[in-house]
Amino acid sequence: MKITHATYLVSNELIAKEFLSNIFGFVVIEEGVAIDGKKFLALGEPGGVGLQIQVIETHIQGELSRLRRTEGIVDFIVEVTDVYACCKKVVDFGLFVKRDPVKAAYGITAIFEDPFGNLWDLVQRNTPR
Repeated sequence: MKITHATYLVSNELIAKEFLSNIFGFVVIEEGVAIDGKKFLALGEPGGVGLQIQVIETHIQGELSRLRRTEGIVDFIVEVTDVYACCKKVVDFGLFVKRDPVKAAYGITAIFEDPFGNLWDLVQRNTPR
């Protein structure tokens, strides 16, 4: 058994697609209509390996993000090879780094806010897995 998709709630699917493509290099893996008639979009690493991000456009996204930020809840944790380079991409994309890179026992970590107010934790491990 394996988990194949994680839900990414957004207020604008096109902005989400641009964000995931520019920051992480994700590509559209699948696009279609679900059984309930709602459109879906799944992005992930080229070739479709690994976990895919299922983009869901919803009007309640803003309120959910605000509540999670209030509680200090990070929405996604992403392992990267270079936290500093990824933070530069984030800033160049016009986003805000909420916590600059800091050393932790497991490596280097930084937190940024995406275009929808979701928090992402970037982790550069001491020893890549």
